[in-house]
Amino acid sequence: MTRPLRIGIDLTARLPLVTGVDTYLENLVTALGQVDGDNRYTVWVNLEDRAFFSGRLPSNFRVVARCLRPRPFRLLFQQVGIPSLALLGRLDVVHSPSFIMPMVRGPQRHLLTVYDMTSFSRPECHVALRRSKLYRWAILESLRRAHMVSVPSCSTRDQVLHHVPGLERDKLRVVVPGVDPVFTPRPGDEVRAVRRKLGIDGAYVLYLGTLEPRKNLPRLVEAFSRLVQGNERDEQLVLAGVLGWDSGPLLNAIEESGVSRRVRRLGYVASGDLPGLLTGADLFVYPSLEEGFGFPPLEAMACGTPTVASDTTSLVENLRGAAELAPPTDVAALAAAMERMLTDQGLRERRRRQGLECAARFRWSNTAEETVACYRDLAEETDSPSQETPV
Repeated sequence: MTRPLRIGIDLTARLPLVTGVDTYLENLVTALGQVDGDNRYTVWVNLEDRAFFSGRLPSNFRVVARCLRPRPFRLLFQQVGIPSLALLGRLDVVHSPSFIMPMVRGPQRHLLTVYDMTSFSRPECHVALRRSKLYRWAILESLRRAHMVSVPSCSTRDQVLHHVPGLERDKLRVVVPGVDPVFTPRPGDEVRAVRRKLGIDGAYVLYLGTLEPRKNLPRLVEAFSRLVQGNERDEQLVLAGVLGWDSGPLLNAIEESGVSRRVRRLGYVASGDLPGLLTGADLFVYPSLEEGFGFPPLEAMACGTPTVASDTTSLVENLRGAAELAPPTDVAALAAAMERMLTDQGLRERRRRQGLECAARFRWSNTAEETVACYRDLAEETDSPSQETPV
């Protein structure tokens, strides 16, 4: 196909408080605008986001706000609105970048993005909706019906193949996300300003992300307690992120830790403050049980902060050789890794340098170019009806 493709991307899954999926959605579209000036894009967003990309995308991008953010409206738009608009616009490819695609597939080729399979591998770590039979059925059907599926890591690819027996391996493409270039070591005055704004005094060990069961935070609190009790250590533990569902075990762990006065919950931190917050930390710790990709540790390393993370799934894939890794369920090993990184100056400097080099390899321009290659390959697999009636 030599003419420009007509591509639709569904961004209605975007939420105002940014998660890993939202980071992917925003950065992918922005990067596509920077690397692809040929194809024509329609980006569907919620009415609340109609000005989000204002002035940030080139003329071959059209942002269409036709949906409201509450879940029932998004579901209706996804399943009814998108197939209708794709048909009317004679699109070649529809990209559903958040787990579920329209069940009415239409004549277009469909790219689905799935970030992880934890609704299947760790259902106990999810809210009732995400472990429901209907939600899981919708994901499985989307995986089977999509013409191509992109995943952020080899780990997620393997999980998809495990939970969807019979799915063709060559239907899956590993398209690795990038790290936003705003995450760089920040100057001292910026770090001090962020610390003042957030009310952080003294040295701190940092976690960033939603405070939810899959992130394994009660064990982090226990490991931090082992680290500081009985030792002449000054660090506090700072937990940055919104309090998610089933927060009782974490709050109880903090209360019973014996060091509750040294555990600080910041809540949601504005994106503009994150580079300074990450740069200012003495250590970043990410003890998640399972990740499809895991942005925060890479963002921390891009800011020059030594990092400890779990030796599991995509975290091993992305961080091996640049961060200290420990089994997520072994509290003693996690505490020992934290102590090594705080006390061994040679190790700290080596991991800082390795972390910067590692994070620099993750570029959104690469992600965008590989995604465009997915669109092109999909369009070339069959003759699109829109070829016969060009706009």
